[in-house]
Amino acid sequence: MSFRYTEQILNSSDWVDGQGNIYQVQDLDKDHLHNILNFIYKRRDRYWLNCRKTEVIESFKDGDEFFQKVIRTSTLWLSIMNQLDVSDSEFNFAWKMGSRYDG
Repeated sequence: MSFRYTEQILNSSDWVDGQGNIYQVQDLDKDHLHNILNFIYKRRDRYWLNCRKTEVIESFKDGDEFFQKVIRTSTLWLSIMNQLDVSDSEFNFAWKMGSRYDG
C-alpha cells in the first residue's frame, strides 16, 4: 500500500485500515465508527503535518485548529457522523449545547 496524504484520506467517504483494506462507512458498525473517530482525533497532529501543500500546514497554528476547521468538515468525518446520527439517544439529565450552537 502506498502512502496516503491527508487530502486523500479526508476527501474519501471510505475508511482504509493499516493493512490497506477499504471499508465503506455505511457498512461498518457503530462501535467501529466511534473507534475511527477516536483514531482520527488522537492523530490530528499527524493529519495536519501530512498535508501535501505546506501552505496548508503553515496556515494552522496546531493540530487542534486543523481538527476544528478542516477534519470536522471533511467528507470522511461527515460521512461517519451521518452514519452515527441517532435521534432517539439523549442524556437523561439537563445539559446545554456547545459553543458552536450558541445563538
